Amino acid sequence: MEEQERLTMEFVKSLMDKSYTLVWVDYNDNLDNCRDIIQKCLEERSCESLWEKVDEWYGDAEWESVREIISKLKDECTGFHGFEEEEVDKFFEEHEDEIREEIYDRNDSDTLKELLKNTDDILVRVEMLSNYDCINSNWLESQEGYRYKESYFGDMIDALNLNPAKVKKMLVEKGYSVYGRFPDKKYRDGKEQVSYKQFYQELINSCCGANLLTYIGKVNLQELYDAGFSLGEVIIPKGNCCGIFSSMYGGGSLLEMELKKDVRLKLEVRDYHGFRFRLDNERSEYECSIKHVYGVCDSFFGERIALVAS
Repeated sequence: MEEQERLTMEFVKSLMDKSYTLVWVDYNDNLDNCRDIIQKCLEERSCESLWEKVDEWYGDAEWESVREIISKLKDECTGFHGFEEEEVDKFFEEHEDEIREEIYDRNDSDTLKELLKNTDDILVRVEMLSNYDCINSNWLESQEGYRYKESYFGDMIDALNLNPAKVKKMLVEKGYSVYGRFPDKKYRDGKEQVSYKQFYQELINSCCGANLLTYIGKVNLQELYDAGFSLGEVIIPKGNCCGIFSSMYGGGSLLEMELKKDVRLKLEVRDYHGFRFRLDNERSEYECSIKHVYGVCDSFFGERIALVAS
């Protein structure tokens, strides 16, 4: 009993609960409308911006909870343990930072974990960049004829693992002009990502400029977070689709080339060539999204993409 007559930090700690839930996250609270923050995390390859946003949302609520806990601790000191109110106020004022830190250390609420759990899958695009800029509309590309060498069109053929000779044969049979060499890469036969028929349909239905080859899918935000928003590769599942789309002009083609197998893409851009990972953010002020332009539902994007951290 004698020890309890002295007001010490150890005594105050002994009055504390083993844990405190400082903030409760409602099941309706999520990160569905935070695509800009998530894109920033991807660009920075860091969770920092997301942590800052969550702290901005819940920091005041946590602070208020701690204030209420401190008030109850003070009442307990005076009401149940016989300390003078003036003595208690002075002690708590002098040790405020230490007491607050101890309460925070006992906090068992994980707001970010709950928000991640409540967030829907995120719609994404994986776009191919090339030294040859982009592919234009079918009308414009066909004016001088399609060519394989030194063109975005050729880079598309290679990315989709199509046999250039078969692409040439198909285009010529359909009445399109081609020029230059289209080598017969027989080792690709049977290993193509998409069918030649769907590739042709994608080309002829393209009516917009500055298109990029674009794969679509969904990702789980928890998996993105676990990867630290630093992705090395993605695996687009069989059955998802790809196509040509212009986020600059807000148009493209059918986006209906169905993948015949899982496709593994390395997210690395060197000398303007490679694949980049983008959120299909319909609220973006800087680019057009597939969902907004095409007016499609989430199911259009297919299944979840597997993520490989860098």
